Amino acid sequence: MTTLITGGTGFTGSFLARHLTKTTNEDLILFDYIINEKRIHDLKDNSRVKIIQGNLSSWSEITKLSDSSQGIDNIFHFGSLMPPFTETSTETAFQVNIQGTFNILEFAHLSGASNVFYASSAAVYSPGVDLPITEKSYREPLTMYGVGKVCSEVMGVYYRRRKNINFLTLRFPAIIGPGRSGAGMTIYANNIIQFPAQGMKAICNVEPDITIPILYIKDVTRLLGSLLEHEDINEPAYNLDGFWVSAQELAHLVQKEIPEAVIEYEPDSELSILLRFLSMMEGDDALVRKDLEFNPIYTPEKLVKDFILEVQRNPNYKV
Repeated sequence: MTTLITGGTGFTGSFLARHLTKTTNEDLILFDYIINEKRIHDLKDNSRVKIIQGNLSSWSEITKLSDSSQGIDNIFHFGSLMPPFTETSTETAFQVNIQGTFNILEFAHLSGASNVFYASSAAVYSPGVDLPITEKSYREPLTMYGVGKVCSEVMGVYYRRRKNINFLTLRFPAIIGPGRSGAGMTIYANNIIQFPAQGMKAICNVEPDITIPILYIKDVTRLLGSLLEHEDINEPAYNLDGFWVSAQELAHLVQKEIPEAVIEYEPDSELSILLRFLSMMEGDDALVRKDLEFNPIYTPEKLVKDFILEVQRNPNYKV
């Protein structure tokens, strides 16, 4: 069996690839627009892992994947542009995040792949929706990033119903973990831990009381890996709520482990407004806990300890 991971050398993709090499016999194809050599340093020489550079929005580059294996059965689709780039470059965001998903779904259909697991986001919702938010709640995104997620979800359901593709959406909260870098509205939560673990000052660009749900990357990859073991998943989408924690609470947990940690706040007013909307969106993830038996292990306290340890003992997790 071969599994394709788009965004395969990115943060979530590389952690999942590492997890699958340890827990399955799957051959892996990591497909990415920019190959992050540092993130996959320990996978490059693995005979079961093939790394391919390509553009999701290019059909000709997608079809070349057919020549790279004996047949792709599972696809984890993580390849995506993130805010704030998606909000300033909407045409490119459309091409990668929406056209790219169509290309992956069509490739899955034509190549005979059985499963497409799609990483979506709580960004598909907006304030004003009835609480708690469930899988049936109305989706009305505030950002182009969220628009791309909704479009991709709807296309996936179409392919599920009409093309016999087992399409499954997981709507994640903020995923944090060692080595995450770059853009994203919730990157501040990662930086609060990442930079002190490297002996550096952390600058937090939101107010201390901003509270969002978070999940640790190790819990996320454990859940994603388990999808290959579930033969009958009836629902097309699952919400994940995570642990709700404020920036200040996260900072205090870091300072318990690293007393000398310096964490300062320089709030970005526009970002803070968007995140305050998110903080009002209480979720209900009872369905994923029931159907997929998902119970996150890494509480904020355990997460912070493990995150710091990973950064300090592995130089490839430094940013």
